[in-house]
Amino acid sequence: MTHRPSDLDRRSKAFKGKGERKAPARGEPAMALPVSRIEGDAGIRVLLRSYEHWLDETVTEMQTLALENADDRIDVSLRCARIALASGATRHRLDWFMRGEPHAVGWHRVKGCFNRIPAPLRTYLQQCNARAKELNALESVFRYAASQLAMYLEHGTVKVRRTDER
Repeated sequence: MTHRPSDLDRRSKAFKGKGERKAPARGEPAMALPVSRIEGDAGIRVLLRSYEHWLDETVTEMQTLALENADDRIDVSLRCARIALASGATRHRLDWFMRGEPHAVGWHRVKGCFNRIPAPLRTYLQQCNARAKELNALESVFRYAASQLAMYLEHGTVKVRRTDER
């Protein structure tokens, strides 16, 4: 796995090979969100664009990891799937696939074929799995936040009551 600079990457220097950032004090956020400056529709739109940008960066990172992981010499690989949701949004997800299997498989199945994978690649695949889980979580959080902000801008609330016409 190559190490690319990413604003989303907050791991320690030992793992990511980059300059170490000063850790925030316990209980303090890693990044400050100036809530007092987010005001009115213009402020919400700025925040929405930020979440959409972070979502785009996350999806790009997911696709890059899937491409890095593609190797014809081993029977497992990560794929970045696009899933159309009923809301009209698109969900991206990194899933493991095994050669000959038409559907995604769980990590336990990937680990089950470690005896056919060279030892150095096992550690790499474990790192890829950990990163895939992080990226899947980030994608979900950023997509949901962006959809909630868009809902607020459109309806003035994040909860829209459905009215049944009877």
